[in-house]
Amino acid sequence: MIPDVQHPVWVQIVTGKKQLISSKTTFNMLIHNNKMSYERDPSPRNIQQLIAKTHKFMAQFESVFASEVTQILG
Repeated sequence: MIPDVQHPVWVQIVTGKKQLISSKTTFNMLIHNNKMSYERDPSPRNIQQLIAKTHKFMAQFESVFASEVTQILG
């Protein structure tokens, strides 16, 4: 089960401070795009938008990204 959208780990993920390793291109693209967006606009509003997008994606495809979810929880 993925952490709640309010969990602080999401800030670490979308800002690139928590490294996640994946063999799945779609996940890697999402993480890379989040980091680039954060670097362009580090505002709290943008961070929250990135978290919402990432959380929604992970919740929708949680079974596909089981190893990534394990990393998030670890």
